[in-house]
Amino acid sequence: MSSGWSLVYVADPMCSWCYGFAPQLARVREAFPQLPLQLVMGGLRQDDRPMDDTLRTHLRRHWGEVASRTGQAFDLTWLQREDFIYTTEPACRAVITVRERAPQRCLAMFSAIQQAFYAEGRDVTHTDVLCALAEAIGLSRPEFEPVFTSPELREATLDDVAMVHRWGIGGFPTLIAARAGEGQVVAPGYVEARVVIEQLRRLGVS
Repeated sequence: MSSGWSLVYVADPMCSWCYGFAPQLARVREAFPQLPLQLVMGGLRQDDRPMDDTLRTHLRRHWGEVASRTGQAFDLTWLQREDFIYTTEPACRAVITVRERAPQRCLAMFSAIQQAFYAEGRDVTHTDVLCALAEAIGLSRPEFEPVFTSPELREATLDDVAMVHRWGIGGFPTLIAARAGEGQVVAPGYVEARVVIEQLRRLGVS
């Protein structure tokens, strides 16, 4: 039994370190399959301007570092696009939409967006792409799109980001062990699964 423990995962599906952390999170969940997992979206980046060469160069270098440390595959060909607007709000909103409509598939949507963006080079800022990913995890477009595009979901996305700020979390991924309204950070950024598992066991999670 988990004795009331749960995991809170504060992340962004377009955060490179969150993508790098994905295999580690999977191992933690395999070790503690009974622990409920709640996803909270951090809102890594909100911008309405196409990337410039400075940002493009920075991301290519940074993502290369993430790939080297984590072993995750990156397709960087889309960085050559001149018109790409690097905003994570639509992707975060898509995850929250699934969290509202089918919470048991929330992590699947999060993972699908990561895979599409980083490994397949797809533009997950576009509604059509996000609708297709929702369909791939079992939500039809009529189930997903009206909720995703609603003012209520835009507000819910802002609420997630505001809550993360209130918690004082400034980096992603952040994994929290929570019980009875209290929480302890067990992964402040990229941390190997074995370290997280040891911390959870020290807390008495079983």
